[in-house]
Amino acid sequence: MIELSTDELDFFKNIFSESPEEGELLHPAQQLSVHTTIPSNLKKLLGESKLTLLAEISHYQLWFPVTMTVSNGNFTPVLGTPEIIDVQGNERSWRVNAPENLSLLNIASQHKLEILSLSGTGVTLKLLDDELSVKDDPLLKQQSLVLMLPNQQSVTLSLDVVRKDNNIIAAKFKDFDQGRESLRQFLFNSHKAKYADLYQDVIL
Repeated sequence: MIELSTDELDFFKNIFSESPEEGELLHPAQQLSVHTTIPSNLKKLLGESKLTLLAEISHYQLWFPVTMTVSNGNFTPVLGTPEIIDVQGNERSWRVNAPENLSLLNIASQHKLEILSLSGTGVTLKLLDDELSVKDDPLLKQQSLVLMLPNQQSVTLSLDVVRKDNNIIAAKFKDFDQGRESLRQFLFNSHKAKYADLYQDVIL
């Protein structure tokens, strides 16, 4: 059983009361905001989730897909792995730069690409074979590429190239055959490891 303090009990009482008593205003920290729509740029990333929970840490938004389970007549919310959005400047998926122990592999040729940065929506990479040039797109013409994560899980996807410069390619993810949840978990773990100080008072 969880014991709540007097302040915590007052907080829940205020949330579920029809209206504050006359002359009484809730402190901003006691206000609960409810958004009835998911931002359009997150709908595809979060899949078929109908419910989401938004947590804000520093200038990051963590959007958790929420599913409900029913046991003995009780509804229990289950949080999925969040999509991390950097809201500093323009909103965009948070990216990890030069992630270690990752490789992107072309299924047909077995050529490897060096990953320079990775997010939930795309990747920046470098061709390692000096004999190959970006303009030829020799590794990206195939329908499927395989991203190998450090835990040996694989993500099968295809890319849509948006920028090329020498042997550097920036591309967004076009399709996921499998592994989107694994990629999201890797990015979430990377974010927690890099910004551990932001998570000190957060239970996730």
